[in-house]
Amino acid sequence: MTIPHLRQFTASLARTVRSSWPLQSQQGTNGFGAIPPLVAGSRYIEWTVRCSGQPDHSGYLVNITRIDEAVRAWAAAWPAAIESVACMRSLADSCASAALPPLIGLSLRVSPQHIYHWDPAMPEQLNLQVSFEFSASHRLALPGRSDAENHALFGKCSNPNGHGHNYRLDVVVATDPSVPNAVAMLERVVDREVMSRLDHKHLNLDCPEFAQLNPSVEHIALVCRNLLQTPLRAAGLDLVSVTVWETAKTCATVQAAV
Repeated sequence: MTIPHLRQFTASLARTVRSSWPLQSQQGTNGFGAIPPLVAGSRYIEWTVRCSGQPDHSGYLVNITRIDEAVRAWAAAWPAAIESVACMRSLADSCASAALPPLIGLSLRVSPQHIYHWDPAMPEQLNLQVSFEFSASHRLALPGRSDAENHALFGKCSNPNGHGHNYRLDVVVATDPSVPNAVAMLERVVDREVMSRLDHKHLNLDCPEFAQLNPSVEHIALVCRNLLQTPLRAAGLDLVSVTVWETAKTCATVQAAV
């Protein structure tokens, strides 16, 4: 029997390295907890390295231990702020020096709600993602259709009395070092423009944005993008994208308007 030759294919790999910061030792393994353990004055962070290339005969693109070692060796020597382009570029150079496969992205999670993303294709830009939550109810229904017709289109999501979700909203902006307190500024704009309008509301009945717009998760993401883009720009932040999670399994993303 002939075994297909599988070496010539491209794969991407993501590896998350968890640690306390500042990094005070190299001891331990890359488990679920911080390595080294958290001590007074430190914080828990996660680095995610994404690379791409052709796996070898073993099936490995790269041994993930090499990614762990490269990140920890670099982190032990990095002396400055980590939420910066300079930091990401330095880590990328360290990964290249360690002969890792080509990078396609780096991410830094500094809290459950705050992540920084860096793309080597745009090396001078650092994107900040902040997550928010709101609760709302809605009914999926097209104007002018009967209840039976809407039920045929949307099933139980067209229940005449509506149904609810705990939504998650991920807003990504391009950071600018000249904007002080970018996270606080972003949170103020989202609270004013989105949360005050949508949180604990029936989208069809309480929100004029959906008076003639079926409140699907795609349309909710679009409305959030439209509500945020201009106010964020006025605050000195350039919107990159908006993602709305309707459930843990379903989300929609809308890019910033050009």
